[in-house]
Amino acid sequence: MLGTTGGGKSTTVSGLVAQLQKVGVAAVLLDTEGEYTTISDPTDDKDMQRALNRRGMVAEGVHDTHIYHLVGRDTANPDHPSRVQFRLDFSELSPHAFQEILDLSAAQETRFFQAYDVCKLLLRDLGVYPARGNRQEEQDALQLDELDTGYPKMTLSYLIDIAGAFLHVVSKAQDDPPCYNNVFRNGLQQVLQRVRAVKSDSEVSWRALLAKLWRLHRLQIFDNPRGASLDYGAMLQPGQVSIIDLSDTDSSQVNNLVIAQLLKGLLRQQDDNYQAAIEAGVPPTPGMILIEEAHEFLSAQRIRDMPVLFQQVARIARRGRKRWLGLTFITQLPQHLPDEVLGLINNWILHKINDSGVVSRLRRAIGGIDDGLWTRLPNLAPGQAIVSCTSLARPLLVSVDPTPCKLLMVE
Repeated sequence: MLGTTGGGKSTTVSGLVAQLQKVGVAAVLLDTEGEYTTISDPTDDKDMQRALNRRGMVAEGVHDTHIYHLVGRDTANPDHPSRVQFRLDFSELSPHAFQEILDLSAAQETRFFQAYDVCKLLLRDLGVYPARGNRQEEQDALQLDELDTGYPKMTLSYLIDIAGAFLHVVSKAQDDPPCYNNVFRNGLQQVLQRVRAVKSDSEVSWRALLAKLWRLHRLQIFDNPRGASLDYGAMLQPGQVSIIDLSDTDSSQVNNLVIAQLLKGLLRQQDDNYQAAIEAGVPPTPGMILIEEAHEFLSAQRIRDMPVLFQQVARIARRGRKRWLGLTFITQLPQHLPDEVLGLINNWILHKINDSGVVSRLRRAIGGIDDGLWTRLPNLAPGQAIVSCTSLARPLLVSVDPTPCKLLMVE
């Protein structure tokens, strides 16, 4: 686990990605501002070019980069030769993580799981999943861990249909409930039978829950056939750099949904890759996930409100070390990272930080850095950093090479 903080982080991150590629590590960078979407091009910044010349380096881009952006959303670099529109798959998200990110009230949470459980039963009743006579799917359904993943073949639209049926029954409406999916429209009597078997009330709570579900559905980022499912196997190819461009979402809620699905999918894929490599007697391909603006995803308030999601991050941090999958948190506001997150990090790159309170807190969290280096931290020059890694005998004050690639926003 690596943490990089303070001013100058963009140069460090782009250089880190380039070095990871050179040694065959698969890098997946979650870019919330589109800052790194142009690293495939050489830098055109005159100051940076002069700095590169002084170091005997040349401007060059990072090759084998691929940009992924949500379906219906723009990328900060529309001219990139390898762009993929991707969708979120509701069936991949743990319902517990999903409801945490949606910030449901206690009453809405209860009704969310009522609708979710009934939707699962109906998908089984109607032969959607498990398919009738498919023993493997029957076995997989029994072993499903809903703290880790969602129910196969369930879509957000399916859940909205069932929540709408609950509202119809609770409000004692006379006509049939609207079902937008043929599978439920054709099996409407089974839908109503299952819904009426659950004791529920509060029309207000059902309407509030449906409003939140519809708000997400209208974004058209879930289960949209115009976008591809994320190909985690491709992302974890040796030396590939995958940039998840979230610059056009304008929503921390959507960003967190993307991060939750991505982390789960990458860990599962790396588990499979690791087992295959061990069986073949070859070293596994290492991977690194880099999360920009990590304080927005893992602030103290967020991990209190989203314990399931934080446990997912902690599981990657602990289990990933054994599976050759690393995590890097990138932030200019380390004061917003709680102690639980700081405790997961064992390698640090610290750029200039002026706030004495932040320095004091980091000092308590990071062992082994002597007083002299901590004293110098607020006065570091551009490009300087303090590096503390488990592979180093002692922390060092280093000078970071200027980035040879192009950044959209250079610090």
